[in-house]
Amino acid sequence: MSAPASQTTARHLANSPWREIAVALTQTRSDAVALEFAGAVARQFDARLEVLHLLMMPAPMIDPWAMIPDPSFPQIYEDLRDAARASAATTRKSIAAMGVPGDVRVLEALCVEPSSLAASAARYCDLVVLARPEEGQAEVAVAHSYFATLLHESGRPVLVVPPNNLLPYPPNRALVAWSDTAESARALQAALPLLEKCERVDVLLVDPVANLLEARDDRGTGVLRHLRRHGVAAHLDTCKSRGRSVGEAIMEHARHVSAGLIVAGGYGHGKVREWVIGGTTRDLFFQAQVPVLFAH
Repeated sequence: MSAPASQTTARHLANSPWREIAVALTQTRSDAVALEFAGAVARQFDARLEVLHLLMMPAPMIDPWAMIPDPSFPQIYEDLRDAARASAATTRKSIAAMGVPGDVRVLEALCVEPSSLAASAARYCDLVVLARPEEGQAEVAVAHSYFATLLHESGRPVLVVPPNNLLPYPPNRALVAWSDTAESARALQAALPLLEKCERVDVLLVDPVANLLEARDDRGTGVLRHLRRHGVAAHLDTCKSRGRSVGEAIMEHARHVSAGLIVAGGYGHGKVREWVIGGTTRDLFFQAQVPVLFAH
């Protein structure tokens, strides 16, 4: 006798690696791209969407003569909340149109770092999706700061979608930018649900050198073996940077193999260092033309 449909569904959901996906809105036009991409992931993995809408509340101004808060601020707060409620209602309609469960969570940031508040909320999800804005340098810089905080403080992988992303989902091919670091290992583990569904996964080592377990000519064999044990059709590639940054080498190779997804560790050299002199994470965030899954 076959099991009841409700029991079969329950077992299927229990086996789903991602049950809740956070969508971090940046209040730009690219939010629609993030929501659409996250909706596609949610449909594939029977997951629920948790859309994080940050509402930045200005600190009350103190009247220097009366020494009391400006009495107009309660109305300012209410107007901001009304606008957030209207925006949330529109987003809920978009979620319903995609046919996936989900809701909008408005996070009021008063006297607290907004991105840290969002990172706290994202800890209760399995994956964070964020779209890189296309508007202007200031908007992208703000989104990059938001992304960096989410990556460092949420403890969750962050999947960054480029603006105007037109690539089909799920991706048929993926590129794993592998280095012998804890960040790369975490990114690889986080990305396994997607990699297991790809037709081909290329593991790329840029300027490989020997480590404690592998000679230079054997670099990457361990990660290749690990992926194949998970049923991933993985292949090993190496390349030399030849004057390019590591990020540029990764993106060029992704184009060469027609990868629809890049997997990379984030901020392996520290956030401050990368902000000051640049680095692979920064290059991939600002320039990648395909979605990138980061983990720290």
